Amino acid sequence: MGPKDQYPCSESIKSATFGRIFVGFYLRSWGHFMAHHFLVFLMGFVFLCGAKPAAAEDLRKLIVIPGIVGSELSNAAGDVIWGRASSLKGSNFRQLDLLPAAGDPVPLTATDALRSVPLVFGTVNIGLYSGLIDFLVGERSIFDSAAQRDIQGKYTENTDLFVFSYDWRRSNFANAVLLNEFIQAHVPADEGFDIAAHSMGGLLTRAFLSDLRPQDFCTDAAIETQLSESAAQATCAAAYGSVGAGGWRGLNADNRFSEAARLHTFIEIATPHKGSVNVASTLVEGWGRLSQILVGGKRDIQDILLSMVGPYELIPSYDNCCAMGAAGRPGNNAVAVLDETYWAKLVLGFEVEPCPYTRCGAKRALLQIGLQNRAVMDRVFERGLPDTVKANHVMVGRLVDGTRETMYVARGAAGDGAGMTYRTSARGDGTVYEGSAIAEGNQAFVLRSKHPFIVGSDEVHRYVYNILIDPVQNIPQMVNSARLFVGGGDVESLALSADPQIAGAGQVVSLRLDLTADPAQNFDEDALAQTQIVFAVTAYGQTTPVWQETVGLDDDLSLAVGGLAAFTTTLPAPAAGVYLVSATQGTRELAQELLHVLEEDS
Repeated sequence: MGPKDQYPCSESIKSATFGRIFVGFYLRSWGHFMAHHFLVFLMGFVFLCGAKPAAAEDLRKLIVIPGIVGSELSNAAGDVIWGRASSLKGSNFRQLDLLPAAGDPVPLTATDALRSVPLVFGTVNIGLYSGLIDFLVGERSIFDSAAQRDIQGKYTENTDLFVFSYDWRRSNFANAVLLNEFIQAHVPADEGFDIAAHSMGGLLTRAFLSDLRPQDFCTDAAIETQLSESAAQATCAAAYGSVGAGGWRGLNADNRFSEAARLHTFIEIATPHKGSVNVASTLVEGWGRLSQILVGGKRDIQDILLSMVGPYELIPSYDNCCAMGAAGRPGNNAVAVLDETYWAKLVLGFEVEPCPYTRCGAKRALLQIGLQNRAVMDRVFERGLPDTVKANHVMVGRLVDGTRETMYVARGAAGDGAGMTYRTSARGDGTVYEGSAIAEGNQAFVLRSKHPFIVGSDEVHRYVYNILIDPVQNIPQMVNSARLFVGGGDVESLALSADPQIAGAGQVVSLRLDLTADPAQNFDEDALAQTQIVFAVTAYGQTTPVWQETVGLDDDLSLAVGGLAAFTTTLPAPAAGVYLVSATQGTRELAQELLHVLEEDS
């Protein structure tokens, strides 16, 4: 039973609910008195109709699915290996290796979504899911400016709201098997359900909704491999694991997953439908300088990352995502991005002699599987969603500088990532290029937010509320491009960075906020010179900053007439922990970033 079927006069209720959005703008534009009377009329209309509030006791069950690196992974003793600040230390990070040089991988189990500590995965930041979950279960409220009241969710976790955590190192297609079994276990067979998925969780869901399957030597016995039997088994375990009582369901499995037709509403938050250059560059670059020291060096990080097929399934595949040449120079040519030779030889250096990776044959086979699966995922996306899905809402981040659109490989490079450059812009959320995040159907919401903070933003929570909890009719296409005016100019894009983002206690960290003005309304030189920005560093989850400083324009890096404004400062990294870096003007927060401070392994 969908929201429109739950109550008598439901269309009128939804029209009235939509009216409160109108009233919110009316309040701001025409005065509180008349708007108040209009709202009273609408509320009275709903009452006369004899309907209960659309927020309902009969909510469909909701499944929240995190993105890549967004699930905690714990060992057999119950210790959280991935999901704490210490996860970035070498002693824990090495336990993520699915193809270790010797012995079997450490058995790890997905135990929850990340709720208390956001983490960094190379050039990909992952946010926290506690904000969304806490809102949905009514443990926190937010102010709805349209309704002019506080709102909060009405779900109960593990009763009608469930978190599907999964081992993000493995294939989305394998995790789709586990999602199907999860639904069987938690949603009665005669009920529909909804899914709210962030980032790669959207791809996992689309795999679950499709009848397309991977075809490789792991899934089809007719396909041969030159690997030894033991190496082939290790490679397939790394790619697909052991999924479900019936094992891996390959290409010839029966149509769609059994529970897929029951999905009613599918909400996608910053999903890289066609992949992400940032994820691809992480495979090449590893992490920052300090993390390389902690883990043992770039090659050690790569060795672990290349044992995972999940990141390969996020390799970008949209038009002009990858090219030969150099960024900003003529003569560039797009490449066949899913060509295994391009990645193996030119990007990752599998053909460097001697091969720089342990278990090189198995890891190259895993690359091949990952690229093939990426191609299957593209076909899944191109087919679109099945008709059984009643509603699809796609939320996209935009206006964040530094989003990597295109990756270039220098001509004649010897491989191993040599000569890699990127074209960047603000057409994305800093991790996912906008062209990869959009999808046909209901591209319902666009907001100015970095990838890790989208899922925790109040704007997204309000939107989810109006889709699932208090449905409104004809939800408008909403663009949160609330213009930012700084220094007399209209800020078109912004970027906040902490360098290094993974630091050691006491290490000097440089903070920089870059603002780019819309050429139609550029900065005013005098006004910009008077602008003050407050940088603050706060332990994640706390409210009182551990460090704060007010800074003015950096004249050496700024050019007001060119629409470029930079604000910079430095600080010694605080004690070990995870911190939120913010840049604020007055009472308005402009941007956020994460800072991880680690202690070296003893």
